Amino acid sequence: MKLPSTASRRARAPAPAGLIATVLALAGCHSLDTRPPQTPVPLAGHWREDTAASDDFDRKLDEALMNERSRMQAHRAGGGAGGSGQPGAVVVPVLPQPHEGMDREHKRLADDMRPAESLQIAFADDAVEIIRDSEPVRRFRPGQTVSRIDSSGAASVRSGWDQRAFVIEARYTDRATRSWRLQVDGPTDTLRLRFTANDPDFGQLVIDTVYRRVP
Repeated sequence: MKLPSTASRRARAPAPAGLIATVLALAGCHSLDTRPPQTPVPLAGHWREDTAASDDFDRKLDEALMNERSRMQAHRAGGGAGGSGQPGAVVVPVLPQPHEGMDREHKRLADDMRPAESLQIAFADDAVEIIRDSEPVRRFRPGQTVSRIDSSGAASVRSGWDQRAFVIEARYTDRATRSWRLQVDGPTDTLRLRFTANDPDFGQLVIDTVYRRVP
């Protein structure tokens, strides 16, 4: 799951008009603290994914896609006929909406959301810097909300502390949301990343990934 960039960038491909409109603010979300807890959080370091302890990303994504398609089919079956419901009204069937193939949709979403195999995390003043695999460093400053445009559209991104967890949240103009919650489990010295997405393409997806510290 790629972390959102907090740097301003130009769109690499044309987006629908609704996605290049003014970015929505993160209204209605719970508040995040701008300062870390008084007791230091051992978040900094080099972390590598423990696949045996983590969710099966491909399986959970397929389940989410199939559930959403089943829901849409049931919706069309239940209300697919357009008409007033009055006697003598002309019933006009609603044509099914075209959609990309399951495999193609899975690949597109997986390329964007698959968990990183490794994370490198560091503190820089009041910001948190994260390197995902071999990608460029991303800097997140708690309390700061920035705009971005990526392959998923236009979004506003903010970050901050929720007790001892560092949280990154993105809200897109099509009402899709994504969040990354990073928290270290002290007794086992493992990093737990919970990725939560709500998206028109697949409904809700929650992925838990466990990382172990690299000596």
